[in-house]
Amino acid sequence: MNCKIFTVSIIVFLAFLVICEGMSLGVDQRCRCIKTESRRIGKHIETVELFPPSSHCKDTEIIATLKRTGQELCLDPAAPWVKKVIEKIIANKAP
Repeated sequence: MNCKIFTVSIIVFLAFLVICEGMSLGVDQRCRCIKTESRRIGKHIETVELFPPSSHCKDTEIIATLKRTGQELCLDPAAPWVKKVIEKIIANKAP
């Protein structure tokens, strides 16, 4: 009987550790972008991050940080000017 209690206690403890470790990774389990911006804001952008589709979000997400405010905006990947920005990013990363 004591062996069963010990085994169950170990399993519960390990499950607790796994859950805590998963929470500490800070992985967001959903898409970051709810609303996207399609109007031209190119000259106001400081940085652009590109997040390809993943198991957490089926959409390609493009997040721009603005120069003055540091605000992050989600850009519409279908907007023609955004496509050009993506092409430039990809061209600059290619060896």
